[in-house]
Amino acid sequence: MNRRRLSRKALTSHRAPTSKATPAAAAGAGSSVVREALTMTDLMGAEALAQEAREIDATLRRRGFTDEPWAPLTAREFEVATLIAAGRTNREIAAELAIAPKTVASHVEHILGRLGAERRTEIAAWVAGVRPR
Repeated sequence: MNRRRLSRKALTSHRAPTSKATPAAAAGAGSSVVREALTMTDLMGAEALAQEAREIDATLRRRGFTDEPWAPLTAREFEVATLIAAGRTNREIAAELAIAPKTVASHVEHILGRLGAERRTEIAAWVAGVRPR
């Protein structure tokens, strides 16, 4: 595998980070690193590398890795997470968002996985720590 593919795979992989950083921090960091690389390649005039950085950035954005305050969650997952933090049950969340309770349960499972959490209280604690940028 050549170096170019290795770097793309490393930056866009859904595998758990090897450092002790949380998945949320790793996701935001990956996107920031790519944007910094893009800035540097533009300054150096390295168009081929700049194009590669743009492609990696686009891949990360499609997979939900952005520098948005709710990264690594999608906007909908963050909406569900805020309702969890407000103490709502899955049924209450479903009624408020006009979605099925099973859809809420699916969102909750995705949120737990993306945050590396095991309990709803951990989701609420994470939401409390999110600051708008």
